[in-house]
Amino acid sequence: MENSPHAAASTLDFTAIDFETANPRRASVCSVGLAKVRGGEVVDTLSLLVSPPEWCDEFAAMNVRIHGITAGTVAGAPSWERAFGQVMAFIGDDDLLAHNAAFDRSVMEQACSAYDLDWPELAWFDSLAFARGLLTLGSYSLPFVAKALELEEFDHHDAGADALQAARVAIALAARVGAGSLADLASRASVHARPQRATGGSGRAHATEVGETEPRDLDSLSSASLLEGETIVFTGTLSLSTRAEATALVERFGATTQTSVTKKTTILVTGDFTPQSLRPGATMSSKLIKALALAEKGQRLELLTEDDLHARLDLDRAALEAATRAQRASARGGWLPSYVVDQARSQSGETENYTAWLRAALRHPEGRATATDSCIRCDGPFADDVYWMFLERRVCSPDCNEALKRAAKRAWAGSGIVRPAAPSYAESYGRRSETPGLP
Repeated sequence: MENSPHAAASTLDFTAIDFETANPRRASVCSVGLAKVRGGEVVDTLSLLVSPPEWCDEFAAMNVRIHGITAGTVAGAPSWERAFGQVMAFIGDDDLLAHNAAFDRSVMEQACSAYDLDWPELAWFDSLAFARGLLTLGSYSLPFVAKALELEEFDHHDAGADALQAARVAIALAARVGAGSLADLASRASVHARPQRATGGSGRAHATEVGETEPRDLDSLSSASLLEGETIVFTGTLSLSTRAEATALVERFGATTQTSVTKKTTILVTGDFTPQSLRPGATMSSKLIKALALAEKGQRLELLTEDDLHARLDLDRAALEAATRAQRASARGGWLPSYVVDQARSQSGETENYTAWLRAALRHPEGRATATDSCIRCDGPFADDVYWMFLERRVCSPDCNEALKRAAKRAWAGSGIVRPAAPSYAESYGRRSETPGLP
């Protein structure tokens, strides 16, 4: 057991987690580390090497420079499909904590999607957000936060060490403000946890298949008033959102929107703006020309690209893309195709293999998607590198795939269709690490 001078929050229980990936694909997990906290102290750790899926197992030079893991390092290591049970058995019912949780959550979910594993229904909290809310630093990366809290040095970008240090950060911050839980700490840091799962009477997130609310539409994003007092105008073609979706997003963060530039405008967001747009003789939109003229006369008016806007809102692009897809799906009521019920009913008793049954039930009857097809859930296009299983189901992304599975399970339950039992997470508790000072 680790004795910490910051371990005053005696009721603080959670598991910290950190992932390293082989390349920019979030599904390419090559290492995972966890640290379990009980009563404000780290009591156990788990660290595993993981062999990435074959379709995204290249080790990018940049990633290797960061964490030092290579294809040779993970030779013989289990796949995420095999490691998942051990990881989930270690986590149990704990809330999860990570430093920049949006990244680690998306890694876990996309790695699960690669093997058709259901996404874990757990609440996620972010030590990065806690630090931003409670400390004033030039950088909120894990080493800087740890140094500010006078924590011992650690091997940054080792998954086990990073998970352990994130746990220590949360413990130290909780002790500073007297928080007894991660939810309490989030409240005191004025940030929002994002469990985005149905909850029972206790408020604890839990797994459910029937009656679960759809996660991750715009309601899943923070409603903090980061743009309060701003008047925003959009111009040009946006790359990620439609104009209506972008308008809903900034209004969610407290801004007022206009359709044209006026003396009240404080921000102009333009999808077509680049630094080259300001060269003499360059063609500009009328809104951009007017905005530049008003700024030259002294009006407080800032020009932002779409990426600049997202950076200002501190939004993870993957989370925003998922929210946008969910918003589009919510406008397409009844999107679940009827064939997922018909195909499930037709194979009752055909196989007891859960994975094979699920694949047969969800496979699109017209075959894999092509460049001219669109996602059955959000009507979005397919990228060139979409995972083959998503093409087979004609869903464009891991979150649309998971939404398809959730909706299908509700429909199957409503139709009285019995399916094979899914594999259990709890295969073993997991080995203990060799971290000095821990059992």
